[in-house]
Amino acid sequence: MFFFEHYLIYMMAINNFSIDYLLGAYIATFGGILMLNNRWLIILFSTMQLFHMTYQVISNNVNIVTEGAILISITTIFIFSFIILNGAMQYRRGLEEINLQLESKIKVRTNDLEKRAGELFRRNKDLEEFAYVVSHDLKRPLRNIYTMAEWVTSKELLEENFVKEDSEMHKNLFIIREQAEQMDMLINGILNYSLQMEREKEIKKVVLEDLIKRIILVNSSDRCIIEVKNKLPDVYFNESQLLQVFQNLIQNAIKHNDKEKSVIYINVKENSENYIFSVSDNGPGIDKKYHQKIFQLFQKLELKPHIDSIGIGLALVKKIIETNGGRVWLESDKGKGTEFFFTVVKRTKN
Repeated sequence: MFFFEHYLIYMMAINNFSIDYLLGAYIATFGGILMLNNRWLIILFSTMQLFHMTYQVISNNVNIVTEGAILISITTIFIFSFIILNGAMQYRRGLEEINLQLESKIKVRTNDLEKRAGELFRRNKDLEEFAYVVSHDLKRPLRNIYTMAEWVTSKELLEENFVKEDSEMHKNLFIIREQAEQMDMLINGILNYSLQMEREKEIKKVVLEDLIKRIILVNSSDRCIIEVKNKLPDVYFNESQLLQVFQNLIQNAIKHNDKEKSVIYINVKENSENYIFSVSDNGPGIDKKYHQKIFQLFQKLELKPHIDSIGIGLALVKKIIETNGGRVWLESDKGKGTEFFFTVVKRTKN
């Protein structure tokens, strides 16, 4: 670039400072200033072009007007190159400072996130240990309370101590037994909700026809009919979790049914990505304003009094399905039954 520019200035002088060569020299000078990215190279380049151009103008017989025009124009380019250089350098320094600040902030944020992640990991471990402690240490005395309450409310012991079944003492003992049973259900529900995702991670092929047959065998009775409307596919899922999903939905339909005979249908459809399962019943239905509420933890609808429900079953269903990449929803109108839907992603074991 240096030699080319000097060559242009020399050719310009030979050609008597023709306007074509003059413009070519100016363009090359200004282009060189813009192309160079080192401050000292730009200063050296500009200074050398200025001196060479001045030398050629003075050493040749050029009229005063042309000489003045050339010197003024080349000096202007020289001045503007320093203005541009100064602005570019300030802009570059500003960018460097911003980059350094961003790098510093990123490091701080990264360290903060790492600390938080470590803290969350420790808290999760503490929560898991606490849940196991609850499982073993709290349930043991609870079982003892329930056993004792069941024993003292037995018919033989009541007759032996001349306690009538409609007496205040019997009612109080019965309440103790029922509360102990309710507390046991609550602990089991919380443990399933908080620990299930960690304990049960194995994904394997589930023969859904066999799994549903087992569930139907356990839950069917003279007052409950459970039917499968079409052939169920094999899916890749955690078998224990899928069992809990169907079990919770079916038991929920049985518990809250207001008809003499419960009728429950299990159905499946599919699209390119998912299997869409449904569990429908002939129950009282659910008002639309409660469709989101019932999936929240400890939320339940008092459709039937004195029912054994703690409001964890549907929350657990939602957690299991969403953790495995699906979604769950329902369609229902009050008085017209309820149909729960959930999706299971089509996939292989890998």
